[in-house]
Amino acid sequence: MDTKEILKQFEHVAKYYIEELSKYSLDEFTRKPSESEWSLGQMYNHLIKGTLYLHLKAIEQCADANASDGGNKTEIGELIFKEGTFPPIRVKGPDTPDFTPLNPTGKEEVKEGLLQIIEKMREIERKLSDIPASKKVQHRAMGHLNAEEYFQLIEMHFRHHLRQKERIDQFLLK
Repeated sequence: MDTKEILKQFEHVAKYYIEELSKYSLDEFTRKPSESEWSLGQMYNHLIKGTLYLHLKAIEQCADANASDGGNKTEIGELIFKEGTFPPIRVKGPDTPDFTPLNPTGKEEVKEGLLQIIEKMREIERKLSDIPASKKVQHRAMGHLNAEEYFQLIEMHFRHHLRQKERIDQFLLK
């Protein structure tokens, strides 16, 4: 899939997340289904912070002239990129303060974060073809990815969390 199509799909999913914000009160948006699960607000913050501070940063690092060449994906990384999607399983990250996102204090900050990501994705898409595919940065689970793969990963990550959003929506209807 080319980067323009990935951007189009990403914008579609990101705009859906933005439109959905109006459905929730702040209490609903920050309510957790259980102590060990995230609220919608935490999930949204995970997407925003992971995109801004990990995935987009990795793309910038790939563009750096000193970026390393080579490196391979892990087995799960190969599978995810072959399929073009994350497997339909729940992934539990480490239960640590630096990994577990905070609840937002308002929905407007979340909307602004998503709009910022859309704009950054548009800017980066125009530059991706200038970044050599051989320049890679290691992802903690998927191995070494190049800039276009990180770009695609952002879109896949947003789609992956739609399942979590659906589960939390079902909880909120109870």
